[in-house]
Amino acid sequence: MNHQLLIVLLLFALLQVACDEDEAVELDGGAGALSWMEANTRRYLDDRSWRRDVLEQSLWRPELPYAAKLLDNYGLERGGWDLLPARSFEVAPVYGPLAPEEEFSPTLIDPTEPADRRGWLELGREVFWRLPMRRDAYLEWLVENPQVWDEVGLERGRDGALRGFVRYVDTRGAVRVGISCAACHGHDGEAGRAISGLDLGKARALYRRSRGIEPGPFELWGPGVVDVTDDGITDPVAIPNLLGLSKQRYYNASASIEAVNPATAALRFETQYILNYGYEVRPERTLTWALAMYVMSLDELDERGRGEPVPDVFIQQCASCHDPEASFSGGLVSAEMMSSAQLAASSPTRGTGNYRAPSLRGVGLGGPFLHDSSASTLEELLDSGHPFGASISGQERDALLAYLRQL
Repeated sequence: MNHQLLIVLLLFALLQVACDEDEAVELDGGAGALSWMEANTRRYLDDRSWRRDVLEQSLWRPELPYAAKLLDNYGLERGGWDLLPARSFEVAPVYGPLAPEEEFSPTLIDPTEPADRRGWLELGREVFWRLPMRRDAYLEWLVENPQVWDEVGLERGRDGALRGFVRYVDTRGAVRVGISCAACHGHDGEAGRAISGLDLGKARALYRRSRGIEPGPFELWGPGVVDVTDDGITDPVAIPNLLGLSKQRYYNASASIEAVNPATAALRFETQYILNYGYEVRPERTLTWALAMYVMSLDELDERGRGEPVPDVFIQQCASCHDPEASFSGGLVSAEMMSSAQLAASSPTRGTGNYRAPSLRGVGLGGPFLHDSSASTLEELLDSGHPFGASISGQERDALLAYLRQL
């Protein structure tokens, strides 16, 4: 063989091994995820085929209608959602109903690519709190009716603004109301913490009654659960804490998305926005990448439970599903093992017959617990909602509860 050709082939093989090792890098919590994202920023922003490959790997049940919709439209060689106009956002906080004479004065979420990690995280934080990820007619009605805000559990910041609610200008030039990630995951101003008192089911029911429409199943949801699938099937699930996401193996309660690497989160945010806004536009990818980086960084910032020894009872009874080395998350749990409702697991559009083993980061902040919020306290969770909890008693139970409360 030609000597120069042999050298070229050897170099190519070494490069291929390096690339494979880069893809399979072990992520060490938030810091490892952020380093990986810094190294792969250009791929997400510029490489369609790379994004498509991550999508295909993440949708491990491609036959599900939800997965099929994404696979039929995202990251295609020609056509599809990549042709949607990319947009940035001018938004303003919501303090109450907007009077006709009141001036709407939004500020831009600047989509310019940041120069360093600090810049990415600052942009991601702004996206988390201010970018309207979802719109809906009942949200418009809700803002115009402050007398029901406390009833449905809306939170307000120190400045009096509704937490996670923003006004923005839509593609047709109309001023609309949307909600950011913080509307569900920003309890008491803490990013990533579920707002378990939020009752969007009641909000939907009140809106429908105001229009002379039967409330349907919405008023039965109760606080702390949402259904954002817009698939015509009512299967609300608990609002999750976003702590521990950098090591979470699956997204969605029914585990329909496998987190093959941190780009899965960015793709989830990007496609979720496209679906929520009726395939009209897509967000600038700098915004969804920054959002994913920021959410991954919450693990690094969370100090709860760090340095505390894991009790033997947790290792013996819990760690097989909630691995302490994986931020107390894990793989798939058959829905048949759980005593709670199986609506999400059996959904014809997203159901896998399983539930993910979620991260327990933040479980000590309070309930309700389980994917359907059927256990209001940790004691109730162990007594009746969890397949292994009832067998734990006495001092072991006390030790386990004490440990969970500081996570």
